Amino acid sequence: MTSNIIFGQMIDYYRRQKGLTMEELGKELGKAKSSISRWISGERYPKIEEIEEIAKYFNTDVETLIFGAKRNQFDITTIYNQLTPPRQTKVYEFAEYQLDEQENGKTVLIYGQTAAGEPIEYGQDIIREEATSYIPDGAEVALVINGDSMEPDFKDGSIVYYKKQPTLETGELGIFEIDGAVTFKKYKPNYEDETIHLVSLNQDYEDMIFPGDKVKVLGKVIW
Repeated sequence: MTSNIIFGQMIDYYRRQKGLTMEELGKELGKAKSSISRWISGERYPKIEEIEEIAKYFNTDVETLIFGAKRNQFDITTIYNQLTPPRQTKVYEFAEYQLDEQENGKTVLIYGQTAAGEPIEYGQDIIREEATSYIPDGAEVALVINGDSMEPDFKDGSIVYYKKQPTLETGELGIFEIDGAVTFKKYKPNYEDETIHLVSLNQDYEDMIFPGDKVKVLGKVIW
């Protein structure tokens, strides 16, 4: 696994530990939300002096951020032996679950990001492969959600899965391409004026309306 992917995973881990959104972490570090998103996805890599500042903020060290946890950081045996029997049982059951997920779980290829708002550019290249115990039946592609317009069902930074297909039924959730950029919305065509309304689940956002020939359906979201 390359260092930029490990770095992204570590940043995401510490972000979640602090209960921060990507936007909140960006403000803490003096960076745009898009920069944080690119770091987490492995698409971009900060300068070494920036990594030092990030390590200081998270109260860790540069080596851990770049290469992952040190071997002695997670000495499970030492920690396990200090627990009371009821807590040891909980740890053992959780470890069994993790092992089963590792051996029998699925992996998904994440190709890039999809906006949950104004369309953003995305790449055709795989940015990372992620193990997961749950991939919806029929899902073929995964993207990382950037934005909150599809909340509460789909959170900023979470993964959305879709099946490749060129058409959708009214009201279905889909991934759409507009002028080379991509977004995630509910599909609502208007047959009278031949426009397509892309609808957010978050009611704070207004519909995005495009001429029908400007919107390309990439696939149907599976969840």
